[in-house]
Amino acid sequence: MPLQVPKCLQAEYKGAFFYVPAGELGFSVTVFSVTCVIAFLALFGQRVFNGAELGGPSRKPIAFLFIGLWFVYILLSSLKAYSHI
Repeated sequence: MPLQVPKCLQAEYKGAFFYVPAGELGFSVTVFSVTCVIAFLALFGQRVFNGAELGGPSRKPIAFLFIGLWFVYILLSSLKAYSHI
């Protein structure tokens, strides 16, 4: 089914716009927000338990966690954009 751009946008901008339906953007923002909360909790835990934020004895697991969260965000947003989920 082709994307239906609202007539008011077509008339006002004469085809010079990028239209994203709110449903796709809402999912991406939700995934981003969840991964951000997890990242902030990890930073908070680092500060409380190790007295460090991006360093300290457990810097590699935290780095892998952040990289993993980034991949999860990219993967889920891509799957949603291509209608696989």
